Amino acid sequence: MMHGVHIGGQRAGAFLELVRGIDPGRVLLVGVDVAKATWYVVAANLLGEVVVDGVRLPADRAGLAECERLIAAARSRLGAEVVVVGVEAAGHHHQTLVGHLSDRGELVVRLLNPAQVAAVRKQQGNRRRKTDWLDAAAVCELLARGEGSPVHADGSPAGALRPLWSGRKDLVDARGRLRQQAGALVDCLWPGFSATDKQAGVTPVLSSPFDTKAGRVVVGLLAEGWTPGRIAATGPAELRQIFAACGCRLSGPLAGRLIARAAAALPAHLAATAGKPATLAALLGALDALQGQIARLEAEMVPLLASTQGAKLTQIRGVSTVTAAGLVAFVGHTGRWAEWSKVWRAAGLDPARSQSGSGDHSFGISREGSAWGRRAILDLAASVCRQPGRWGDGYRARLLHRKHPRSPWPPWATRLGGPAWRSWPAAPTTIPTTSSDEPSNTLPSSQRRVVKRPDTRDTEASGADQTPFRL
Repeated sequence: MMHGVHIGGQRAGAFLELVRGIDPGRVLLVGVDVAKATWYVVAANLLGEVVVDGVRLPADRAGLAECERLIAAARSRLGAEVVVVGVEAAGHHHQTLVGHLSDRGELVVRLLNPAQVAAVRKQQGNRRRKTDWLDAAAVCELLARGEGSPVHADGSPAGALRPLWSGRKDLVDARGRLRQQAGALVDCLWPGFSATDKQAGVTPVLSSPFDTKAGRVVVGLLAEGWTPGRIAATGPAELRQIFAACGCRLSGPLAGRLIARAAAALPAHLAATAGKPATLAALLGALDALQGQIARLEAEMVPLLASTQGAKLTQIRGVSTVTAAGLVAFVGHTGRWAEWSKVWRAAGLDPARSQSGSGDHSFGISREGSAWGRRAILDLAASVCRQPGRWGDGYRARLLHRKHPRSPWPPWATRLGGPAWRSWPAAPTTIPTTSSDEPSNTLPSSQRRVVKRPDTRDTEASGADQTPFRL
């Protein structure tokens, strides 16, 4: 039987093949509910008969040894031929336990989605009751249905990229929040510094107070206690010297505009500025430290990405090391997935659908999947579609003619992600210029064009294969 030909889907089909021909009483199912300090273990056979009626173990070396002893004793008692251990995912708390259990080659380890466990509890009439026993028993019931995803815990470069990419994302999010707070302080110290109102003819002198050298110098001066009045009283030549001392070359016209804006600014009031320069200085120090940590994580990604199947993704114009690392970290090895649609579904990018009788309605993306994986795939689509070329032109055309307010990124993430994923193996690495599912080597040469990134220092430094990516 093919795994896909099963009413429960591929996982249920695979489980059926695993236990086919074995007495259900000799299939041991072990459910583990994981917490920070303890694990709760329940075991049953495939008939649902309880073998281990709930044991709480400490989450330490002794607890792991006792868990292995319990499984071995239950296996011996049943004469079990197959032992399937299911662990409910619990943030990061399950990772170490799952890794150790996976090292035992005689165990089949599966990871269960907490939403599935909660759904089984509700089906059992326990909507308002949640206990460790009920959770572990629900894991066993899910295992009996063939549910649970295989564990892919390894020390591969793709596996190492996951915490690096996720950690960088958290640092970037924290940087964004700190910039918002710092921006509020800047507006108090220099009222209207970043104000924009096209109808009123108000535009900022600098495009960003944090993403430009001149903006960072101005913010630094405000943190040192400067006021708009002091800046207005400074001559253009002197202001340019001050900026030069901070490592920023300020042009004469820009210096004049800054002085004019400072002179026209609403005078800062003591009630709105008391204590804020020192607070701004502290936030700037934290932002500098965050930026350094982000840069270090990005540097760690470069050699790891070069050792993965997706190393050539950085040769696509617009795709940075970080963007490529996010997709590689989520997908891992292509052998994990039967086809791109499985990756798409796991990221929650498949459309929500409601069908009943003759009615069949599609909605926005389901979001029933990995949020960080979805972000990684959408980042890739955004990076490519913002560049000039076929993909960018198609995206802008769709944006102009769309008739609904849904985000335009998911369809383009699907069109780009599938060909990129198929191109990862060591075979000729190409991406078709159309959204077709046909392999790229079936396209006429007139429909292909080679695009090289302007900056390939990352791949050159790592010694990666320099065969150009085709897009």
